[in-house]
Amino acid sequence: MKHHHIAAALALTAAFALTACGSDTEKPKQTASPSTEATDPNEEPEDNKPQAKGDACAPSDMKVEARSQAGKLLLVATNTARQPCTAYGFPYVRFDQDQATTGVGEESKPKEPTKVAPGKSAYAAITPTAADGSGGPGRDAKKISVTFQTPTGDPMQRTPATPALPGNTLHVDDQARATYWLPDEGAALKG
Repeated sequence: MKHHHIAAALALTAAFALTACGSDTEKPKQTASPSTEATDPNEEPEDNKPQAKGDACAPSDMKVEARSQAGKLLLVATNTARQPCTAYGFPYVRFDQDQATTGVGEESKPKEPTKVAPGKSAYAAITPTAADGSGGPGRDAKKISVTFQTPTGDPMQRTPATPALPGNTLHVDDQARATYWLPDEGAALKG
């Protein structure tokens, strides 16, 4: 009798294992559906760019300038496109050939992402050095690159904006940090 119970238990275990395997094999079928949708934009490459960025502002839509103001570097991103866009999150800022981006001041985070109408601007301020000297001796940067964010908060996979630095250099240290994109210049400079 014991052998019948063991055999029955093994049969049940095998049935559950097959069911589990079956459900696992169904999952790739579900993920195959989006991949077939992803091939549709390839038919019309022009449609691929808007789908990739949604309503997010991109370097191709924006004229980005860097201005020295109140001891900070003010980034001014003006919408040159015909459609409004949204400046999500904060700018990913790199100086020279840095691998890492500057930090961000979370206290500057707005309640809503900054919407930018055609001809209007979004602002972000960069504090290049720590006032207390905690960022080390620093260095003179010669180049800046500004990458916009996608709606999901990822860096946009497009050529970053590279505005000229005022005076062609900016002294930065390891504590350099940026604000979020804001609709008001004054709010950015306070951040």
